[in-house]
Amino acid sequence: MIKTPVTAAIVLALTLTAIPALAQRSPVVHLSSAKRQALGLKLVHARMRTLHARRTFYGDFTLPPNAEAVVTPRIRGRVTALYVTVGDRVRRGAALARVQSLLVGSPPPSVIVRAPMDGVVATRPAVLGEAVAPGTLLYRLIEPHRLWLKAYVYQQDIGAVHRGQEARIQALGVTTPLRGHVVMVAPRVNPRRGAETIWIALAHPQVTLKPALFARARITVATAQTVAVPSEAVVDVNGRHAVFVAIGHGRFRYTPVTLGLREHGYCGTSGLKVGARVVTQGNGELFALWMTGGKLKADS
Repeated sequence: MIKTPVTAAIVLALTLTAIPALAQRSPVVHLSSAKRQALGLKLVHARMRTLHARRTFYGDFTLPPNAEAVVTPRIRGRVTALYVTVGDRVRRGAALARVQSLLVGSPPPSVIVRAPMDGVVATRPAVLGEAVAPGTLLYRLIEPHRLWLKAYVYQQDIGAVHRGQEARIQALGVTTPLRGHVVMVAPRVNPRRGAETIWIALAHPQVTLKPALFARARITVATAQTVAVPSEAVVDVNGRHAVFVAIGHGRFRYTPVTLGLREHGYCGTSGLKVGARVVTQGNGELFALWMTGGKLKADS
């Protein structure tokens, strides 16, 4: 929201309803040096800046499809050895368990069950001595450093979020800010949540994160290089925006502008040129003087 200092002169000016008369009013206000000093005017130059629009979304970390694996035996038999447990890190091809076949033999044939990928043992349902068959879950392996953030975009923001957009992520309990980008967007709205699901991949692997850890993401949904001024330079009158531009010799031009992106106390504008000197302090009083034809005293 654009704010300017509120004085008695401004209140009086903003209560005037003859807005159509503005079209006939001269856009230039001339101030003597005494009035400029009394108003305490401050000015800055309009400059080109790169501004961003960001939206905040919430979710939790989850594993991408290729970052987990279930381990099952290929034969019917009985578990005779378990070599790793929950939390152990294993390499692809490492021995996880031995299953003794139900086939007759002396000794009965055994099969070594090996890790299909590098990862960490997340669960170990296998029990020593139990009977197993193809499809029986022995282990579940995950690669926790490859987590994605699964977040939810509600309907008012769906059109603003797309694949490839950058995100700044803050995970609960993790002090280091994280960066990533949107890699997947669900093709439809989840009717139970009334939101669209998106997935954000991290720019760098993070070993400190865990599945289901809560986080928020600030996604850059728009970027613009534009002529920008401090927010306090903008006067808002019934939804119309303007600035006062110094044009020399104590003269200030009332200049309507259209606002664009806003970030870090700056507003992108159209209707201004780079280098224009705009009033950032005293512009509210200047507007009141312009509205009344300079009849109000500067200290009113």
